[in-house]
Amino acid sequence: MNNNQTPHILARLEIGFRTNSGHLKELEKDLSVALQRARQFGTEYGSADDWHTNWQRQWDNVEEILRRISALVNSMDGYIANSDSDRLKQALETWETIQAEDSRLVDALSDLRAQAVILGASVQKDWNAIERTLESHLEIIRACAQALRVRLELLKAHSKEDVDRMVQDILSKLPNRARAEGLEAGLQVQDYVQAAAELEEERHKYLGFMDVVKSLFLWVETVDERTHKNLAVEIEKV
Repeated sequence: MNNNQTPHILARLEIGFRTNSGHLKELEKDLSVALQRARQFGTEYGSADDWHTNWQRQWDNVEEILRRISALVNSMDGYIANSDSDRLKQALETWETIQAEDSRLVDALSDLRAQAVILGASVQKDWNAIERTLESHLEIIRACAQALRVRLELLKAHSKEDVDRMVQDILSKLPNRARAEGLEAGLQVQDYVQAAAELEEERHKYLGFMDVVKSLFLWVETVDERTHKNLAVEIEKV
């Protein structure tokens, strides 16, 4: 993990740590609306029947994957919160399943992107607006899962009380205005650079938090890179 990645990683972790179950429920409702809008896309633009049938089938697949990921994130959160002796093993197995489902989701969204490519340029602009909404919601879900993964690693060496206290201390050092799109635009980066430096300097206080984040190396793509690889259609200039 290089210094350029650190602010982005901390921004995503902040989103994950600060997103509670209530926020996730609201997010699921918003995502449902966005998915419905995407489903109607072919119908609105008069696509051929076979195109529309395949479009709906692929969105069925995406929605099923998203339901499984949501349930798995809730399960992982539950395992981490309880006191069963095998809770960490169960949480890790759940995380591995989440990763497999996320890979399926990436593939499914790439298939949808390929289908959207055949649309005209003016229509593609509308599609890209929809995909930005979808990706912003998906990034929050991923951020929550990754924040749980960090908690899981810390719990292997520390008590739940120590980890909870550590997370609260870390959040107090972060800007509390994490916005992936703003960070990608170069805004607020310095705040996260400063936070990373402070966490490194006080590594002993935070029980190896930065070491855990670096060892996991979970964030190798920016939000923008992942968005364009998965869904966005490149519009040819006339």
